[in-house]
Amino acid sequence: MNKKTDAEIIRATIDGDADAFSDLVKRYSRDVYGFAFFMAKNESDAEDIAQETFVKVWKNLKKFKPEQKFKSWLLTIARNTTIDYIRKRRHAVFSDFDDEEGSNAIIETLADEERLADEIAELAESAEQTGRSVKELSDIYRSVLTLRYEGGLSFEEISKILKKPVNTVKSQHRRALIALRKVMTRGSAPKSRDKAYVKRL
Repeated sequence: MNKKTDAEIIRATIDGDADAFSDLVKRYSRDVYGFAFFMAKNESDAEDIAQETFVKVWKNLKKFKPEQKFKSWLLTIARNTTIDYIRKRRHAVFSDFDDEEGSNAIIETLADEERLADEIAELAESAEQTGRSVKELSDIYRSVLTLRYEGGLSFEEISKILKKPVNTVKSQHRRALIALRKVMTRGSAPKSRDKAYVKRL
């Protein structure tokens, strides 16, 4: 196992160590692929996006600032790469689905995230079924949920990646949970209580 820090691997890569960057790819390939898969909805596209993301990372590594968190910087590139890829494939304008403030007085008042998470967990037949439901959400909602639960990022880190205020991200997170619950309630009654995916909500 490579115990070098991200900063050490990045410095080695910049200094000409041909093998160092592969260590960085191995360390974060699952995060990038997971994000791309939830956004693009299929394995082939996710693989292409992940590959393109790491090519961009390698080309721009000298622009990375040591005071930044590498994972956030990496997922920012992954998000932008995914959006560009989807735009090209769909030949359509990529819309945000939310207003600038991202606020909704009713949702802000009534959306209890812990309650929503419990309801989603109760509806989940399996982790795979929950993942399929997430893929039915709008792109912005998938982004927020994927960064939050697959990427394990804080709202502050997500806000930097999405370039939105923290309160907007929190609001979109609530809306994403509500939308996910709606998608899941369209199905039949749950047969089991596998909370593997949603236990982190």
